[in-house]
Amino acid sequence: MKKRYIVGVREVHVRHYEVTAENEEEAMELVDKRAPVVKDLGFSEYSHELDRGTWSVEESTKKENPDS
Repeated sequence: MKKRYIVGVREVHVRHYEVTAENEEEAMELVDKRAPVVKDLGFSEYSHELDRGTWSVEESTKKENPDS
């Protein structure tokens, strides 16, 4: 008999910030510290999935629905 499983696929997303700085290195340092001058732009975008070895899998505890 087949069972239902929930698989957690690890994904990487890129979050965007805006900052005023002297150069790119300073900009990255300020964001790394989440300095007060850093503005979180509030959106992220999908980058990629991590290797299957990082995924989780567990048997679903949800009751079987005969209509699905």
